[in-house]
Amino acid sequence: MANPTYPMARQCPMSPPPQYATLRGQGPAKVDLPDGGWAWLLTSYSDVRQAMNDPRFSSDDNKMARARTELPPNENLNSFWRTDEPEHSRLRHMMMTEFTAHRIKEWRPRIQALVDELLDRLQTLPRPLDLYSEFCLALPTQVIAQLLGVPQEDYRTFAEQSRTILSLDRPEESWAAYYAMNDYLNGLMAQKEREPQDDLISRLIVDRVLTGELARDELLPMVRFILVSGYETTTSQIALSALTLMTNPSVRAQLIEDPQRITAFVEESLRFWSVSQDNVLRVVDEDMEFSGARMSVGELVVLAVPAANHDASAFPDPERFDLDRGENRHVAFGYGTHLCAGASLARREVDIAITSLLARYPDIRLACEVEELTFRQKSLVYGLESLPVTW
Repeated sequence: MANPTYPMARQCPMSPPPQYATLRGQGPAKVDLPDGGWAWLLTSYSDVRQAMNDPRFSSDDNKMARARTELPPNENLNSFWRTDEPEHSRLRHMMMTEFTAHRIKEWRPRIQALVDELLDRLQTLPRPLDLYSEFCLALPTQVIAQLLGVPQEDYRTFAEQSRTILSLDRPEESWAAYYAMNDYLNGLMAQKEREPQDDLISRLIVDRVLTGELARDELLPMVRFILVSGYETTTSQIALSALTLMTNPSVRAQLIEDPQRITAFVEESLRFWSVSQDNVLRVVDEDMEFSGARMSVGELVVLAVPAANHDASAFPDPERFDLDRGENRHVAFGYGTHLCAGASLARREVDIAITSLLARYPDIRLACEVEELTFRQKSLVYGLESLPVTW
């Protein structure tokens, strides 16, 4: 019997691929990859969560051969997210000072000011308008750019490059965008070294590179990873969260009645949409038996986050958007040592964006049928192409 083919497409835009539910009861399943190879696919919550923090599974890009389809041949991202211990913790520690609870709290007024400015601008635009480009994309783009110290005139350029890099169906364009972003960031880092400012890149150069803690060739992938991941996933999460408000009247009513439920809303939205759909990979680092499967060194393993977050054994009635789930232990941001470093910032952005949007425009609604929306399937990050709205 032939192996299923991966990646798998969502048949309903509101749910993960239906094959996940079929495969989940079988334990780790072998799936065929577009390059002719194969991988283990983990679809149960318990398997995915365990594998995320199991040292027998390596995150090291150098061990994954050509698994990273978004990269040019013979290139490795080499970011801290794609390394193992102790290297992972060494690199992660250098940037985590920017993502502590205290630092994120300091950012709240700046995020709120950006949100208010963007929402004010919506009032001046003709309707219907594209909420995706005018708000959902604009906010994370500006936040991450200000954090890193990217000039305002370059915001849109790096956003377009990020989206292209994460595409799965246009490899040559992805590679060109990858190299273009490298060239841009190298120039920006050289400028920051000459004239340091109050931003993350400058601090990494002054406090880490010039002191010898961080090699120059380690700085580029670190900055590139923060830039791409910090903008793209949050953009999609805000857009899909806004879509939830406009397609689920009971959830909207609950939030209007009790704005304090925004925390539960954000966590359920992270679980429900699981935007990091095809980008969590590991490689087997020692021969072992895992969840009934015999795995050998060097075999690729795909951790299906949407499948894990829709496992009924962990989340009863998983296809229902439920604000009353209580403790929502989803794995949208990963788990264990590789838990997303920017999770707190992303949560804060979604929180402020959705709270403010609903308060300012409580009657906001789709300006088209749900069936007319275009979802980004062939990408490492699930999301929308546009979100036409009116009020």
